Amino acid sequence: SETHTYWQVIPYTDRLNYVSAIMNNLGFLNAVEKLVGLEIPERAQYIRVAASELHRMHDHLTCVGAIGLELGGFSAFLYAIEGRELIMDRVSELTGARLTTTFGRVGGLNRDLPDGWIDRVNRTLDKIHELLGEVDGLLTANRIFVDRMRGTGVITAQDALDFGFTGPCLRANGINYDVRKAHPYWVYDRMNFDVPVGQNGDNYDRYLMRMEELKQSEAIVRQALEEAPPGPIIVDDWR
Repeated sequence: SETHTYWQVIPYTDRLNYVSAIMNNLGFLNAVEKLVGLEIPERAQYIRVAASELHRMHDHLTCVGAIGLELGGFSAFLYAIEGRELIMDRVSELTGARLTTTFGRVGGLNRDLPDGWIDRVNRTLDKIHELLGEVDGLLTANRIFVDRMRGTGVITAQDALDFGFTGPCLRANGINYDVRKAHPYWVYDRMNFDVPVGQNGDNYDRYLMRMEELKQSEAIVRQALEEAPPGPIIVDDWR
């Protein structure tokens, strides 16, 4: 990154976490835009929020499915991965890639939403909502799953802070901190969503955090796509 331009760094950010690559792409771009004093168009902000939350769901579905698989819950894994694959279809339509998205540009986005994409996303979210119900029924109150998850892998709240935990791993310890609420960027301050918080800091609470965040992200995606105004998707001077 020290020897490349800001634009050339974008593909590197895909590799930070390939199951939520868009969030890494756009997080890097957000930092660059702050450095150079750019405010991106409103439509681009809404689309960035929707794309980020879709990939948050992609990440959480992967994690929840893998948790079930590691403990012998193969059916739950298949339901979660079916939902993940649906999101990958929408992501590939939006960005041209399934994993390494390289989505966005300094000053906005490299492309607008494809025709009919919002309707396809909403149908995908409907299906994922149904699939999550199946996962919930198979795992959340399953005696074997709960016994193996509850009280295991406990991290104290202080250790979580000392180790630099963020996201559901931090909030599972009872620490109510979400950067989208504490320091809103783009149009997150216009989104209606709740921040789930656990209390035990164990594997079970971390699972519950992701299950609830999936529902909250679904609501954010729907809201962002519904409210996204028409207009440019990138700052004109940076095309």
